[in-house]
Order: sequence, then C-alpha cells, then structure tokens
Amino acid sequence: MTAELHQTNVNMEGLLEVLGKNLYSTPNVAIRELVQNAHDACIRRRIEDNSEQDLRIRLSVEPNSNCLIIEDNGSGLTYSEVNQFLATIGSGYTRLLRNSTDSDEMIGYFGLGFLSAYVISSKVDVITTSFQEPDKTWHFSSKGGRQFTIDTAPQSSIGTRVRLKISNEYRELTSLNVLRALLRKFCCLLPIKIYVDGDEHPINNLDVPWLLDTSTPPLKLKREQLKFAEIFEDTFNPICVIPIPANDRLKVNGLIWIQDNSGYSTSDFRNVSVFVRNMFITHEGRDLLPLWAGFAGCIVESHSLTPTASREDIQKDEAFDELRNYLLQILVNGLKDISASQPENWRRILSRHNQALLGAAVNDDLLFDILKDSLKVPTNDGEMTLQKLLSKSDNKIHVRLEQKNNYEDVLFRARMIPIVSGYMFAASSFCHKYSEYAQLSVIQLGTKQGDLELFKPLQTSSENFYQLEQLIKKDGDQIILSSFEPVHVPMVIVEDKDIVLKEKMEQEGLDKRIGSAALGLAKLHTNKINSSIRRRVYINVDCPLIERLTDNSMELGKAKSLADLLRSFMVTMCHDASNRELNFSDELNKFCRSLIAML
Repeated sequence: MTAELHQTNVNMEGLLEVLGKNLYSTPNVAIRELVQNAHDACIRRRIEDNSEQDLRIRLSVEPNSNCLIIEDNGSGLTYSEVNQFLATIGSGYTRLLRNSTDSDEMIGYFGLGFLSAYVISSKVDVITTSFQEPDKTWHFSSKGGRQFTIDTAPQSSIGTRVRLKISNEYRELTSLNVLRALLRKFCCLLPIKIYVDGDEHPINNLDVPWLLDTSTPPLKLKREQLKFAEIFEDTFNPICVIPIPANDRLKVNGLIWIQDNSGYSTSDFRNVSVFVRNMFITHEGRDLLPLWAGFAGCIVESHSLTPTASREDIQKDEAFDELRNYLLQILVNGLKDISASQPENWRRILSRHNQALLGAAVNDDLLFDILKDSLKVPTNDGEMTLQKLLSKSDNKIHVRLEQKNNYEDVLFRARMIPIVSGYMFAASSFCHKYSEYAQLSVIQLGTKQGDLELFKPLQTSSENFYQLEQLIKKDGDQIILSSFEPVHVPMVIVEDKDIVLKEKMEQEGLDKRIGSAALGLAKLHTNKINSSIRRRVYINVDCPLIERLTDNSMELGKAKSLADLLRSFMVTMCHDASNRELNFSDELNKFCRSLIAML
C-alpha cells in the first residue's frame, strides 16, 4: 500500500484551554501582554505612518461592570488584519514588521499575547480603526476565544480600544492601585507614555540612567543611578552602582549594584531583573551573575536575549551565556574601580561582604588579584589581612580546621601568633590560594604533617628519653621529644584524630546511618590505624621545667609530682569542652594534688 500524506489536525478548543490555563504562571502577566500589544501598535504607527502624534496608552476601569479598558492611538487594524492577527493564535504583525525594518523597538515575539485576554476575562471586545483606513471602524467580540464576531462599529479615532469583562476570580485587576503597581513593574522602561485613568503624569515617567543626556553631570548621574537601583532592590539599599556599558553586539544596557548588607538565612541575595526590548520579563535572572556575587543586584535590558513562550523567563542559549560572561567582566572591573577611586564605599563593601568576597576571590583569578591585599581572614586574634598576619607569624600561615579549643590556642597565644579559622567559609581556600601567589607555606594544624612542621623530633640520650617517658607517659601516649617556641611551654598533647574516626566507625549501629560504600572506604583507611596510640605528647626539651625533670638531683617522688603537675596543667589549658571523654574536674583535681605534693 502506498503511504498516504495527511495534514495534522489541531483541536482548537483543547489548545485554547491548555494555553489559556497553563501558558502563564500568573494572570497578572495578561496586563503586560495587552499593554505590549498596544505599545507595538504605537511603534508601528510611528514607523509606517510617520506619525508625529503624541502616542500614548491609557488604562481605565469600570468598577460597576467589572471591566478593564486598554486603549491606544497606535496603528489600529484593518478588517483583514483583525482576522489575520487578532483572531489567529500564533500570528502577529510585530514579528513581520521587525524582520522587514530591522527595528528593535517592537516587543512581541510569538503572536500569543492576545491569548492572555481570555485568561482573565469572560468576554473581550475590541474597537479598532486603522491608520490605513481611517474611515472604517471594526468591532471584534469573543467569549472564551473559541468563536468570535466581526462587525462594523460607529466611527472612532485611529487606534484600538480593548474592553475586558474581568472574571470574578481576577476582580482585583479592576483596582487602579493594583494596575499602577503592575505597570510600574512591567512597563517602567517603555518609551511610549502609559497613563492610568485619573493620573496626570505617565506611570513610566522614570529617568532611566542609561538614557540620560551624555552631558549629565557625574554627581547627578550617580544619584540617578542609585535612585533607579533602589526601585529594583527589595531587600537592601545599594551602596554603590556599577553601570553596564552599552555593547552593540549584545545590545545591552543596565546597572549592577552592591547591596548594603547581607542576611542570615542565605549568603545568596543575587537580585536580577531582566528586560527584553524594554519590557519586563523576570526578576529571577540571578544566573546572569556569578554564583559568588550573592551581594549584588542587577537590572539588565538586552535585545539579544530570547524569552520563553510565556515571556516569564529567559532561554539559556548562546546569547545568555555571552551576556553572563560580559556581566562577570563588568562586575569584576567595577569592583576594581571602586577599590581604586571610591575608598569610602570600598570600606563599606569590605566591612559588609568580606566573607563572601573571600569565596569570590577563590573562584575568580582577576578578582583575587584585586582583593588579595584588602580582604581579611578570621583568626583567633580577630580579622586581619594576610599581610598583617604574615608580619606576626614569621611569614607562615597557620590554619586550624576545627572550631575547638585545643593545643593550638595555648601554643600560639603564648607565641603571639594568629591562627586562621579555616573552618569558616572560604578562609582556608583563600589562604592556600594566597600562599601559591606569594610562594609561602600553609601549615594545617591538627594534622600529622602540620605537627611535624611545628614540632621537629629530636634525638637525645636514651637515658633522658627513658626518664621522661617513665615520668609523663600514660596509656595510649606516644612520647616525642622536640624543641619549639616558646620555651616556657613544657609540652603539647595532641589527640590523634584518626583514632577518633576509627572509633566512630566501630560504633554499634553506625552501618545503618551511613551508606555502605562510604563506610567501606572509611574502614579501608581506619583499619590501617594503630589504635594503641591515642595521643602524641610533644615534650619541649628546651623548657627549664623539663630540664629540671631530667636533673638526677631531684628525688623521684618530687619529679613524679612535677611531671603530673605539668601534664594536668597542659591538659586543662588545652581542654576541649565538647570532648566528653575528658574529665575536666578530674584533671583539675590532679593538678591540685600535684601542686600540694610539690609544696
């Protein structure tokens, strides 16, 4: 049998229902779509009719009849255009005109905008007179969009008047205050004046910074930029603004601003409003800014971006990626300029966003180059730049990875050397990146390698080692003779973290709480651990008290009391309150008894 060619059929009633109910996430979008149609009609008249008339759009309501009216003095429609563009889903004159004139002023894309009228209304009436046939006025009427009528109407002026019988569930759209709020959001960049009934001034009467005259004084321009940013920043006030230079290829304008504060619930407060061809699309364009820029807001208007069919989001295409890379460059260069030319604003930025900028600098090499000497890292001696830290620590960076009181606090407080709190966001990563840049060493405290850097093992007489081991060693200790600063610290006791890990792995019921694969990998490591050594005791042979312990003139009882005294003292000094296995009270008791015995 020869294959037969058939045409695909479309169930118009089903299609209208699906599109009408599911195309838009909120009925409020219908206001934007219908104003956009009116806007494009005005632009069409200016292009095709060379009209110098004061083109405008007006919205009004009839509260008693629950009606919303949108009228314009744009191009209007002929009888054939009503059929071709108003009554045909997916067909719009805007796209044809934009392609034929190469004009970027037209907003429409898909010919679906008028469909939104059926989402919010039970009946739509359109009265339209075309500039091409100013003596003919047409009346289009439809309930639900499935059927419509076209009839002649009494003569009216050139333009279009759309009257919507608003459904009861969307009655709020007949509130003038609601309309004003929606229009300020959707239409603030549109060049055609938009009025709400009763208002003397257009609702979109804003001074858009990138449209101001080039002769505008710099101080006034900055003031207008901040004022404009405040309109779109819902959470925080802007500290300062970074203008987005016009880019012919991307056809982009806009502003980036740095927020005045941050919050506790999240570190990501990116706030990006996107406009395409001057019409608001979404305030969820945060992916246009880098993930590390959680302290930045942005308004961007671009003709190169392509909206989704509902025009409530942006397609993540090549143009989107190119614009994202461009904004990254602008943001980084803008921060560089602020650091060089706006010292007061730069200090405010650093004071509010230092921690976020640490992460940003780790992720971006250019930003790191700008920020490396300005950012502060958290330490046990307060926040400080790495330059200041290095000046206090013999050109070494010491990082602790746990938020616990430990031997590091005692040893480094005694030496007046700051320790970086590496457990805080990005601090450790920033230190490692800085060390690579400056060719310095980072010592990670609490690791075996870190301990080797601090406590160099020494070879002493076996007799001295044996004597100290007998006096100080407890079950689970490994005694290591060393020499370290300051000399008045007699010993440091370091718990072996691998032993702690192994014991956790062996806890009854742990297999049920973590995945078998992860547990297996962990046990491969812990099975190799010598569990007989629970802690390493580094004895400082340069300490006068340790020298006294090895003095054979001291009787054994007093030497043992002194050893117990020193050990209890260092245990209590290095006490970790979260360590439930350590009986702090018992250690204090030992200290007291040893001291009494010495006396």
